[in-house]
Amino acid sequence: MIAVFVLRAVGEATGALLAFIVVAISVAFATWPLAGRSAEQWTPVVLSHLTRRVGPTSRRRGALSTLALDEVPLGVAGRRIGVVVDAAANTCTAAMRVGGSGFALGDEAERSRRIAAWSGVLASSAREGGGLHRLQWVARCLPGGVDGCPAPGEVTGRGIATHSYRSLLEHAVPLLWRHEVVVALTVRFGAGPGRRRADDAASRVVDELEAFERRCTAAGLEVDGVLSPSGLAAMIRSSSAVVGAPIGLADGWPWPLGVEESWSSIRTDATWHAVYWIAEWPRTGVSSGFLLPLMLEGGLRRTLAVTMAPVAALRAVRRVEHDRTSGAADAELRQRHGFAVTARSRHEQEATTRRETELAEGHAAFRFTGYVAVTADDEASLAVACGRLEQSAAQAQLELHRMYGAQQDGYVCTLPTGRGCA
Repeated sequence: MIAVFVLRAVGEATGALLAFIVVAISVAFATWPLAGRSAEQWTPVVLSHLTRRVGPTSRRRGALSTLALDEVPLGVAGRRIGVVVDAAANTCTAAMRVGGSGFALGDEAERSRRIAAWSGVLASSAREGGGLHRLQWVARCLPGGVDGCPAPGEVTGRGIATHSYRSLLEHAVPLLWRHEVVVALTVRFGAGPGRRRADDAASRVVDELEAFERRCTAAGLEVDGVLSPSGLAAMIRSSSAVVGAPIGLADGWPWPLGVEESWSSIRTDATWHAVYWIAEWPRTGVSSGFLLPLMLEGGLRRTLAVTMAPVAALRAVRRVEHDRTSGAADAELRQRHGFAVTARSRHEQEATTRRETELAEGHAAFRFTGYVAVTADDEASLAVACGRLEQSAAQAQLELHRMYGAQQDGYVCTLPTGRGCA
């Protein structure tokens, strides 16, 4: 429209040249990639970031400001579990720890068996008319230690034995890292005010948790139990706590006291984070352990979170049938007019046919997205940790895009909140 207006207003060759320049700039604005996005896609991100930067101090917590920790009873034994209530998304989320051992050491047949068991759990969770809104798993690597063992600086005394013990701790404790996996289930309640809607959603979360735990147990997966209010608070708080420093807060307060977001990182209390979005998953065939380089590397404090949204079976079948028909018609049209069918188009058609076969065999359909966050104690260490994370992601054949201008939103997606899959 601007080009037509310029052409009519100026006219002749000058107007045509200016109109061409306007069209070229508009096309580049909408299509030219900058760090994985076009300028058109960067515009709302930049505006949102500037709004948070120049807005009132009371509103700068952004995505964290709509989250609250609540508790609901589980069963009739009087036990209570923690839930994260998201007022912006109208959701309630509860989490449980899942465990296991030997996956990295097992052969391909054992890994495939476990993956098939997890696939059965997902298929049961994505039933038609179910209450599950989001399913999220969070894998974290945190500095560990020896329970009941004093820190290296706390070892006192004299003698050869004491000196040897102190030397052992100084060398061994920094090398100890622990891994934990948490699965979070999210249900949605109706919009509008009212405590009863949130209570109904919390009770549905309990039902989903009990059913999910039964499915995991039947599939041979280990479940360590649903997180209590204090356990959920400690889990969230540990994502922003300084290594080795006491939390010093009540169990019911999980959120960081101070949040400072920059263009490329976010600082929560005394720790720094950089959040990435997994823009591309492996395009080639990979083994069942393709994520192990990213998940098992020690010495790097990181969080990998994948949020999954179940798709109704009928909707998934209709979508894949539409894609298959559209792909076949496009290929036929290309051949009719003498255009070559590219290898990319053939692979997409093969993937669509394979997805249709999987749906016919009873597999569930999910939309999913992944996020990776790396944490450090200072900004200089964060830059080094980001380089190591990007190298590990490259070994896992993942393409990471740093969430410039949206670090706080990405940080919330790495917590058990069910966010991240629009």
